[in-house]
Amino acid sequence: MNIKDKSVIVFAGDSTTDAGKTVTPDRLGEGYVKLVHDALIAFRPQAEYRIVNAGVSGNKSRDLLARWDADVMDCKPDVVFCMIGINDVWRHFDGLEFSDDLSTEKEYEENLIKICEKSKGIGQFVFMYPFFMERNASDEMRVMTDAYRKVMKRVADRYGRQVLDTQKVFDEYMKDRAGQSISWGCIRTVSVPCFLQGSFYGR
Repeated sequence: MNIKDKSVIVFAGDSTTDAGKTVTPDRLGEGYVKLVHDALIAFRPQAEYRIVNAGVSGNKSRDLLARWDADVMDCKPDVVFCMIGINDVWRHFDGLEFSDDLSTEKEYEENLIKICEKSKGIGQFVFMYPFFMERNASDEMRVMTDAYRKVMKRVADRYGRQVLDTQKVFDEYMKDRAGQSISWGCIRTVSVPCFLQGSFYGR
């Protein structure tokens, strides 16, 4: 990917993107968005970029869609990275939502389609797979996450958008170490990588 000088780069998503941005002075958080920002400064010191962390902890795809215009499009981005979906899955397992409020694969797909429709004018748009740090491929939540990733891939292919396979990166890591070594979470023993260590590995 060739990111031009003076590009506006927006990262949209949930807590993995948010990474505590509200308590950091630069509002970049302490996760992969901050690492990308610092890497661009280190390796392209002559260039200028505006990086926006548009992640909101707890967001599902419907929540991201609802704020897409205000939080993403109004930034007039040249490049957008979008990672969303793990909360669409998670809520099926954490018992915090009524069944009528749970996301379905169909709704998830429709939400991603609407996001793509809103983003047609963005030159570089990249989906990032929601991922789950569980080596057991038959684990219920891993199975559902895998299914939602297939939905994202289908939508990305339909709109000719690139997808970053974040799950593959962490699967490689988990061949040698347990996912919990770089994860935090409150569902059983799982799941989403901690902000800095997990982001560094996933870079």
